Amino acid sequence: MNEESGPHIAPEIIWRTLDDNAIVVTPKAGKVRVLNGSGTLIWQMLAENKSLAAIRESLITIYEVTPTQASEDLQSFVSELTARGLLAW
Repeated sequence: MNEESGPHIAPEIIWRTLDDNAIVVTPKAGKVRVLNGSGTLIWQMLAENKSLAAIRESLITIYEVTPTQASEDLQSFVSELTARGLLAW
């Protein structure tokens, strides 16, 4: 995972925030996903073109997790969203 640059939301994805959760729609697949609080934070920061390093630091500060835990969780989340076609590099 490159900490300085990062993925971006795939162009075909439609999303919005509702009640502190990101609602993410993949039109071609007809899938709707609801992201939890930490997922929504990561998603919004990706939408703002924040680096993975900046997102990691926010996770450490907001959720009071270790740097290792923040890195592992972020890498897992980004990998999953990339595999599902929600993020592109």
